[in-house]
Amino acid sequence: MSHLIIALIVFACVFGSALLGQYLHTVLPEHHLSQESIDVVKLATGLIATMAALVLGLLISSAKSQLDTANADIVRNAASIVSLDRELAGYGPETQEIRGVLKRTYTTTLQILTSGDPSQFATLSSSEGADRVEDL
Repeated sequence: MSHLIIALIVFACVFGSALLGQYLHTVLPEHHLSQESIDVVKLATGLIATMAALVLGLLISSAKSQLDTANADIVRNAASIVSLDRELAGYGPETQEIRGVLKRTYTTTLQILTSGDPSQFATLSSSEGADRVEDL
């Protein structure tokens, strides 16, 4: 949906609500229009707004926590891969093949993870790279 259509729908809803409020103002009995009734409605509206803000804040906090956890996992895994590569390099040139497979596998996995394409996530297999390394 385009932004203009959404804006028009919101405008129509707000304008219709204002017209409905004016109509109800003429139809409602006087005791519903007293200052006490208005204060109760304001109090209830404030409570609902506060609860909505609290829920949205908790939702954003939860999403941020999950993002930070995923980021920390990726950084920790990258550090482990670099450390493993350095250890393998210490064993000499006979580990070149396994180091190459390890780098290609990890590079491919990172490209899939950073692409954000859900169809590529399905191609990820947690044991695929490990199987290739074990075969060597």
